[in-house]
Amino acid sequence: MSARYCSHCYALCAVVLWSSAYVFTKVALASFTPATLGFLRCAVAALALLCLAARRAKPAARDWPIFLLSGILGFSLYLWLFNTGQAGLTAATSCVLISTAPLITAVMAAGLLRERLRPSGWLALALAFAGVLILTLWDGTLSLNDGIFWTLGAAVCISGYNLLQRRYAGRCGTLTLTAWSFVCAALTLSPFAPEAVRRFCLAPWTHSCAVVFLGLFPSALAYLLWAKALALAKSTGTVAAYMFLTPLFSFLLGYAVLAEMPGPETFAGGAVILAGLALFQRGRS
Repeated sequence: MSARYCSHCYALCAVVLWSSAYVFTKVALASFTPATLGFLRCAVAALALLCLAARRAKPAARDWPIFLLSGILGFSLYLWLFNTGQAGLTAATSCVLISTAPLITAVMAAGLLRERLRPSGWLALALAFAGVLILTLWDGTLSLNDGIFWTLGAAVCISGYNLLQRRYAGRCGTLTLTAWSFVCAALTLSPFAPEAVRRFCLAPWTHSCAVVFLGLFPSALAYLLWAKALALAKSTGTVAAYMFLTPLFSFLLGYAVLAEMPGPETFAGGAVILAGLALFQRGRS
């Protein structure tokens, strides 16, 4: 199996797992604050990944600043901004804002990593983003409040994280980089640990299970797969473009988990998103 094919598979699986976060974050926020939920997600993910990385060599001292910056951008700050924003937004609005990340990533990669994007690539990104707009704004409603700025900040953070993963995964190793980045993220959110533990003990079991799920799957497993995808890809934008699929999968998972029937916007927007992704990957081939 080629590295390019593996990269696409890893990215797709990661996006599917991330999409489930929209459903389970809404469940968990009924009992947790954005900060306490962020800490618990990072702590659960860190423990899970450290179990896998226990036999790996001890990280070099020069790598710790990378772990810290990666943990802040991709996990602690991102999750705090994401949770804060989602508390005041509809799932649709949150999806469309986070889906600006591939565009932000492409611009940052072009400026910082000198990864050139062909005109067809920019056209494909615009087409995919148009599909996201169709998917989320079909009924003509868009909530406008402070949550928009929090969520846009989260999109910028995850874009910066993408560049760090692309740059340093080869040097540190994807498992080592992801595991210790989660450890650093949990440490930065540790002031919220006492309140997080108290809320976890008092929360209904369904909300506590949602937190554990968020830590294991949309966090630990998804970010590990994403790191592998970025390490194997020819360019950052090739992987980041898959984030446009997040709203589509979120709506489909909403149907599977919450019995929310997808409307025509799911299929219309999904078709446009897939067309944009196909054009983007064709331009890269």
